[in-house]
Amino acid sequence: MTDLTKVGPPLGLQTTSDDMSPEQRCSIYIVNIELLCDLDWRGRLLLGAELSRLKYSGDFTRDKIWETDDIARSWEEWLKRRDFRLEGGESAISEPTAKALIMWSVLYANFAAENENRAERGLLPLPLPTSISQLTPYASLMQRVDDWQKPELNQASFSSMQPPFAENQPQVIAAWQEAFESIPPDKRTRKGELRPPTKTESADYFRKKEGLKALKAREEKEIQEAALNVGAKPADPAKQSAAAAPPRPKAKTKPAPKKSQAELEAERRAYQIQDDVRSYRLKMNNLQQSAESLEAFIKNTLAREGSESYLRELRRQEMGIYSVDNDVEKLRDAVVVCQSIYKLITESYERPEPISRHEVDPTTATVDC
Repeated sequence: MTDLTKVGPPLGLQTTSDDMSPEQRCSIYIVNIELLCDLDWRGRLLLGAELSRLKYSGDFTRDKIWETDDIARSWEEWLKRRDFRLEGGESAISEPTAKALIMWSVLYANFAAENENRAERGLLPLPLPTSISQLTPYASLMQRVDDWQKPELNQASFSSMQPPFAENQPQVIAAWQEAFESIPPDKRTRKGELRPPTKTESADYFRKKEGLKALKAREEKEIQEAALNVGAKPADPAKQSAAAAPPRPKAKTKPAPKKSQAELEAERRAYQIQDDVRSYRLKMNNLQQSAESLEAFIKNTLAREGSESYLRELRRQEMGIYSVDNDVEKLRDAVVVCQSIYKLITESYERPEPISRHEVDPTTATVDC
């Protein structure tokens, strides 16, 4: 499963280890979950990860909230008794909500990898979910691991529990993309940004897809029945004779006139222009979205920490290719590139002089002293 502690700083979360007792780990998980319920979307990611660890480790069965005579300590009942509440939420985290939070913690890495791939191909990124409820229509597509060993804490609590979600979820990502693309193009954005499909839009997409499957199955059944009924009526001798007669010569069709070189060049030029417009637009959108995303990240981070000294702390972290010790230099380079782009598209273009390549005979070449 994906380690989502790498999404950002630990946010003051306590860590657990295998050396601890299940009771100790359970109490730490509960403190972490209560803290994460009050945080933003990143907290939701880590909240799903904490719920997943607690659920599939079985440590929740050792919570002190249980009575000593509670034998069947189910995950759903434990959530009811703990009564965790998200910030601003009027009801406790139910089992379906906990499942959606765990789904989101698993899917985030899948969305990030897919959008990196799309950026390399010059495509717009897929919009990320803005609410865990948007993920509920995709629950049935989530793949699970096949080598999970149930904890040996309280087997009665795990008799009906399904295995954890697998790390890679290609079916969900593919369905999310199809649901987004099923939205009319003029309704795919909100305030100039791509928006994710709502829960209703995703549900409508799945209903239409199931309807098409049913229609296709019905058509295939009708074709099979028609094939089985071939020959049910006696053959008509007149039709048989007509079919056996030599075919009439077909009138020769005139070949389509060949396009002139100028017409072919005009079509190629039109296609090139349309392709360049699409590429230009996609790259500008990617640039703007990346810049706005970076700005929002820095603003939120500074607002949360309250001081720019936190950025200096981030620069001191040695994390290989993920290190940000040269962030100022990289931003300065990015500004220089953007200024160059602005100059290219706003000023008159002057084609550079071709480089002349004169072959010099080394036996006759002279050097000026």
